[in-house]
Amino acid sequence: MGPEYLNPETMRRIVSDALAEFLMQDMELLHVSVNERTLAHRLAIYIENQVEGWHVDCEYNRDRHFPKMRPSDRKKIIPDIIVHRRNSPRNLLIVEIKKTSHSKKEKAEASRRALDLTGEWTKMPRYCHAAVLTFPVRHTEPKQALCEWYHRDGCNAIFGGPPKKGTFSVPLSGKTK
Repeated sequence: MGPEYLNPETMRRIVSDALAEFLMQDMELLHVSVNERTLAHRLAIYIENQVEGWHVDCEYNRDRHFPKMRPSDRKKIIPDIIVHRRNSPRNLLIVEIKKTSHSKKEKAEASRRALDLTGEWTKMPRYCHAAVLTFPVRHTEPKQALCEWYHRDGCNAIFGGPPKKGTFSVPLSGKTK
């Protein structure tokens, strides 16, 4: 079946290392205005290389056979990247990707999806970890990817507490700050 849920420190390292690899290998994508799906695909490859026993999918919109929906407004949720075990309730990580050129409203919506999907357990599928990554696309911006990080305690339990939030950044050199 593969490894159990990964702790926050391990998950942050995996995301940070994947992000550093992306920045080393695919940085030019940020300067040619590619769609965020392209960025998500490349980053998903680097995450997948580090999470044996888990599936890594882009734009995965299902909770087993049903669409992922926000309970409050029945709005569909389609995360950019998820790490999970398909056709099971085991959900490890959601990644939302935004570029600095996106509006504040779009960035806030990505943060809301991350918070919704790592919130306290309800009938909605929940993830242990979430990262909202913001990539620089303007030449005048700091050359680092920013990460808003969410982690929910109790990943192995049926019930868990509210998510904890933090931030970190990965400069072009690939070292986490």
